[in-house]
Amino acid sequence: MSTPEGGRSLVVDEQLASRLARGFLRWQLTRPSWIVLMTATALIVILSVFLTATGSEGAAWVGIAMVVILCGAVIASWIAVRSSILRAYPVGFVATATLTAEGMRATSALGTSDIRYTAFRRVDAAGDALLLKVGSPLGPVAVMPRALLSDADITHLRSTTSR
Repeated sequence: MSTPEGGRSLVVDEQLASRLARGFLRWQLTRPSWIVLMTATALIVILSVFLTATGSEGAAWVGIAMVVILCGAVIASWIAVRSSILRAYPVGFVATATLTAEGMRATSALGTSDIRYTAFRRVDAAGDALLLKVGSPLGPVAVMPRALLSDADITHLRSTTSR
């Protein structure tokens, strides 16, 4: 749906938070830090299996503990992101986004944000989620519905980022 200013709007449905959280998680798990963490966990599990097979008592628990901790971190991340998304986009709310000459204007239940193009560091899409990294390279990631921007708008936003 289009807005009078030329942007897009979206009426939030019951499944949006889960879809956006799933997109964020897919994006997060492909970041280098998570890949290193998953690789390290796999190596520890292999080592603990080897040590258990060679008669070392208790080595299996190290691998099991690492897998449980990693799974717990992924689940906790999904819950936290989904909760944040539900606060920003409650069911029935009409979210909007518009690109302007200076940046992007987006509305959520938390208010209206005007973000200058120079603030964007990275723009990624994963599933129904649009992930906007703002501020420093280690800065926060904003998650918004991808449907709020056209493919041309996303391409324009990506072209303005200072990767």
